Amino acid sequence: MKDYIQWGALHLDVQTGCLLISFLAAFGTIYLKQRITQAQLEEWHLTWNAVLLLIFVWKISYFLLHPVLTIKHPVYLLYFSGGKPGILIGAAAALLYVFIQLSRSSLSLSAFLHILCLVGFSFLLLYGGFQAFLAKDVVSSLFCLIVSGILAIFLTRKKGRLLPTYAALVLMLGLSSTSFFWLKSDETKGKAEAVSTTGLKRGNVPPDFVLKTLDGRKVTLSQVKGKTVFLNFWASWCPPCQAEMPEIERFYKENSRRPIEILSVHLTSEDSVQAARAFANKHKLTFPILLDETGEVSKRFHVVTLPTTFVISPQGKIVQQHIGPLNREMMESLME
Repeated sequence: MKDYIQWGALHLDVQTGCLLISFLAAFGTIYLKQRITQAQLEEWHLTWNAVLLLIFVWKISYFLLHPVLTIKHPVYLLYFSGGKPGILIGAAAALLYVFIQLSRSSLSLSAFLHILCLVGFSFLLLYGGFQAFLAKDVVSSLFCLIVSGILAIFLTRKKGRLLPTYAALVLMLGLSSTSFFWLKSDETKGKAEAVSTTGLKRGNVPPDFVLKTLDGRKVTLSQVKGKTVFLNFWASWCPPCQAEMPEIERFYKENSRRPIEILSVHLTSEDSVQAARAFANKHKLTFPILLDETGEVSKRFHVVTLPTTFVISPQGKIVQQHIGPLNREMMESLME
């Protein structure tokens, strides 16, 4: 399954797209359920607001976690989030909001939990179905579709005996999750058994190249085999590149004793050597800056959007491709 869908210069992260569509569809489904059964919508609005608050706090939590860096580089708030710790902060803010709203109004806690559980079940089923469909697994896709249909029948029923309903939902979700994990297991197994070939997909050996650094040394990709390599493509005029470089340098310094290498390929054909040198001096970069003066290497790696980073395993195979700016926490997670 591809990580990105490309339309010209526009790239859409497939996983993010699936999450967003599943999230909106789940809330839309429960909203229609409330309308069909002529139920009150106050609890639905409370759930919607709580989730939006969680997402907002998670996005700006980078400032709470790294205030000094954010003050020095305010653009970080545009490109980065608080990661996993930020999600916990967002969840705490959402819970506090729900508690305050429930204490100030006549909203029912049980009704709120009912809506929250239905949204959660719907989201997980839809997301599992999208994953199965994108992986072209017909059996898992049909299974998730059937389970979603059964869930839709439950959603049209008015609230009554909730325990049997939730017991059935838990069973269906468990079966759907089992099917999804089988799918992921088979996919991983297939990748492990695949013969390594030269290419740009996960598990492929990337094409080798020879480029000169700013100080005139020749560097090849194959010579750093045995280390985890971050092959980063950038240009000095690129705002996201400007945002990520201090973070990449921080990651590089903090992991100087680990078998990690950063090869930063500057698109000199679309910039200049002078701009690359000034940029490196400004940000005090200590990792190798490679000059792609003809643009041949960026073409061989199909680089359209900047920045683009390939993560290459010590065995010399591509394990991840990331389009967009990186920070230290994201680089750590890409190595997992």
